[in-house]
Parts: sequence; C-alpha cells; structure tokens
Amino acid sequence: MDRVCIFVDGSNFYHAVREAGLPVAVDFAKLAIELAGTDRRLVHTYYYNTPLIRPRQDDPNFAAKEEQCRGQQRFFDALRFVPNLTFRAGRFQRLPDGDQVEKGVDVALAVDLVALAFKDRYDVAVLVSSDADFKHAIETVKYETGKVIELRQVEGSRAYDLITACSVYRPISRETILNCQRAKPGPTRP
Repeated sequence: MDRVCIFVDGSNFYHAVREAGLPVAVDFAKLAIELAGTDRRLVHTYYYNTPLIRPRQDDPNFAAKEEQCRGQQRFFDALRFVPNLTFRAGRFQRLPDGDQVEKGVDVALAVDLVALAFKDRYDVAVLVSSDADFKHAIETVKYETGKVIELRQVEGSRAYDLITACSVYRPISRETILNCQRAKPGPTRP
C-alpha cells in the first residue's frame, strides 16, 4: 500500500476555491482523506500559509481587516486538531509602496517535498497548488528518487508547467470541495 504525504499551498488553494465560487471553509482532515484515497495510506499532511499582518488602527478598513485576521487565526488554530497535520507558517514582508509579499512558504514546501522524498517518508506526494515555482522541486524528486508526484488543483485551475512536470494530474472536483466543508458550529449551551 503506497504511503502518501500531502503538501498544501494554503493561500494558493484558498484563492483557487474562492475563484471557483466555492465555499472556503474546508475541513482539511476530510480533504486529506479524500486526496489520499482508500487504496493508499495517508502518512502526513503539511499545510503552508502566511498569517496576515494585523492592520494599523488608523487604517480606514481596520474593522474588516481585523476580522479577516481573526478569522484566519481561528482557522490556523483549528488546524492543530487535524490528525497528522503540520502547519508551516511563512511571513509577510511590507514593501516600500505599502504592498505585502509572502515570504518563506514556497521554499518551505519545496524543501519538505525534496527532503522527505530523500528520507523515504512517502511513496506518493500529493501537491495541492497551481504555483509553477514548484516545477524544479517536482522534477528533482521524480528523477532522483523515483517517487510519484500527484498534482491536485481545484477544477478550473491550470498550471500547465506543473501538470507536465508531475507524474499524475487529478483535478479536485466541486463535489469534493463541497463534501469536505467544515461543519458549522451548532448552538452553544450555557
């Protein structure tokens, strides 16, 4: 039975789900089981993302941005309870023009993908991303270790460089996303 590790580019996945018009409240325990399949053994899931920078109080959109930060932190906190999931955080860097750029996420994912292949921790790596920056890491793993790299993208996403670099390509269907939604919390009791 093949051992599977899943590598999720969190921000990329979130934006792909949102652009597809699907609900973004995905339960990663359910999604990991779906992506691994019943004929393989899920070893571990790695989730990479960057916490948003808290807004300054003088920001005209302070309330909305602050709520977005709090919502993201609640989601990150919930990931701690997903069995066999490791969250790797990147960071945002402010640019002189006020924009922000994500740092560290792609490199962390690529290093884990390669290092864990060479340590023989998986037979199949499932990469959830549309970021072509991973092409070289994928090719290194495939050609140097013989491991299978399976690319999973939200239906409608297309990163042709990744599709051609990977061993297998399978879109993540709308039905899968809908079936892997987090349960809404019910009413609380005093």
